[in-house]
Amino acid sequence: MKTQILKLDSPYDVIYAGGYVGRHIATLVTWKENEEGDLIDSQSYPVLDLGEEYPAGKLVPVDVEDCRSLCTPKGTNLYWVAKIIEYDFQQEIPAGADYILERMKLLNCFIKMPVEKDKDGNEVQIYDYTATLDVMCLKGFGDEPGSIYRVRSNRYEGFYFESEGTADEVYNDLSMQLHTYLHHFHNEVFTIRFQTTDGQLLDVTNRLNAEQRIEGFTHEDDTF
Repeated sequence: MKTQILKLDSPYDVIYAGGYVGRHIATLVTWKENEEGDLIDSQSYPVLDLGEEYPAGKLVPVDVEDCRSLCTPKGTNLYWVAKIIEYDFQQEIPAGADYILERMKLLNCFIKMPVEKDKDGNEVQIYDYTATLDVMCLKGFGDEPGSIYRVRSNRYEGFYFESEGTADEVYNDLSMQLHTYLHHFHNEVFTIRFQTTDGQLLDVTNRLNAEQRIEGFTHEDDTF
């Protein structure tokens, strides 16, 4: 087997690689050749600078094709960050939104926040968001005690949420994720109003909204 380190030029992209978030400073390429010198197999692994207290040169044993670009030197946007957090949830051992956002902050990633047009056509930043939850009952019947749910939000609304468990477990998971977002975006986000697509887990959404002192949220409002 042959190997070669391909050093990349700065400024570097910040990538998500196997649960790590860091600057992509190099790629380790390995390959095999047959007796005739023809390529028969190759793999590429990212080498990261994790920043802050970590020395540069972390080799992550995951193929580059399974990594995701998180932030270019010019920055990224909130919707792309939500997509990466959704991708993280799909991994066997998710790193978690708190880790991803904290590393992005330490690596000086600029996240452009969404804007909308006011009545005069001027762009104004959005400070209040909605999280619409798609709820699937995996075990039990609706609000029956002990029912197991799988809950996922729509990342195109700006923030991604996911949980699986009983109603109380889902509430605890989503509450922790909510406060992670509110902490990391404390100057850019005032509220994230929860609702569901079909009225399930109304108590969970009401409790999450009550935490943020969002009032007037009833079953009639719980539509998509």
